[in-house]
Amino acid sequence: MVERKMIEYTLHGPVSQERARIRLMSSLRENRFPQSILIDGPAGIGKKALAMEIARALQCTDPNMRPCGHCFGCRMADDSGATEGWVVPMESAEAHARSSDDVSAGSKAKTIEDFKKAYIEEIQKNPYRVDIFSTGAFISVDLIRLMTSSFAMKGDRIRTVIIAEADRMNESASNAFLKTLEDVPPNTYFILTTSSREKMLQTIRSRCLALHLLPLSDAEVRSEVMKVAGEEFDESSLTDDIVGLAVGSPGKALYYAEHGSAWCKFAADFVQKSIRGDYTDLFLQLKEMSLDDAYEANRFLEVLSFLLTDMLRSLAGAPLRLPETTRLVDISNYPRINATAIELAVVTVQETMSRIDSRRISPSMSMQALSLKLFEGYK
Repeated sequence: MVERKMIEYTLHGPVSQERARIRLMSSLRENRFPQSILIDGPAGIGKKALAMEIARALQCTDPNMRPCGHCFGCRMADDSGATEGWVVPMESAEAHARSSDDVSAGSKAKTIEDFKKAYIEEIQKNPYRVDIFSTGAFISVDLIRLMTSSFAMKGDRIRTVIIAEADRMNESASNAFLKTLEDVPPNTYFILTTSSREKMLQTIRSRCLALHLLPLSDAEVRSEVMKVAGEEFDESSLTDDIVGLAVGSPGKALYYAEHGSAWCKFAADFVQKSIRGDYTDLFLQLKEMSLDDAYEANRFLEVLSFLLTDMLRSLAGAPLRLPETTRLVDISNYPRINATAIELAVVTVQETMSRIDSRRISPSMSMQALSLKLFEGYK
């Protein structure tokens, strides 16, 4: 009896996430890979990058080493035009665009496949990015139906479907996808990614292998940013404070490298002017910063929350994540601001972020109200 040679699988990625990859490679080698897997973890740490690695490995046809990177299966996994292999959040107008099958020959109208292809290209260019999809983008039931309608054309080949930011499925989409999970077509694998698994249906989560990705080390963050950022990226913008803000996420490091320096300085001004009651100057600065977008406003408030937390660390003599910014706020100049005051301020900032997320009040008005309430009773 001839012994069947075991195919070797190699998934690449940062050392901090090696344990997760070892678990996956073991399942692949032993031919017991689950048909649905849910990869969760903080935003921008490489969940989509790992999902694409898995898709290549599953679709690869090399008899010895997978993914090989050159066979038809690997090329299909890397083809942004193979839009049936992805489900991504879309704006309502994009999700309701006509399919390529319904567009007349020679039409220049953008189809739903065109919009999806553009998103896939951005992900492939930089899978760490945290701002590819707008805050209003979601996964509709029509996008799930479009996915399932393509199953009849699969043939005998292995199909992988990456569902990016699966927590953005609305209720109808979630229920439709749940029905698909209850009877997964043969040789079909779903790879879901999410930063908010608690927002997903428990019945969907229970049908997926759960895989949690860990944040990267600061050194890995710097290394991964330089790999994907491109030649135009200014390495000097990746300061210690920016890496500190990233908390192990290359995607957040890239985002904050663009906005963070100005936001860090403004966060220090926000704290000091709020303590001193310099509201006129602070409101003018708020207007100049133009933080009218809910997503950007909350990213600034993340910076502010980090600064306040570092002020607590400073009082305790603990290492700082934002050493440069924290030095701008000399807490010794404000003897009434103790640890309790700072802890309450952190809670107030988090409550403001929740209000902005809920769209109950505009970001600019929320932050004006925050400046008045911050350190209330300690000024």
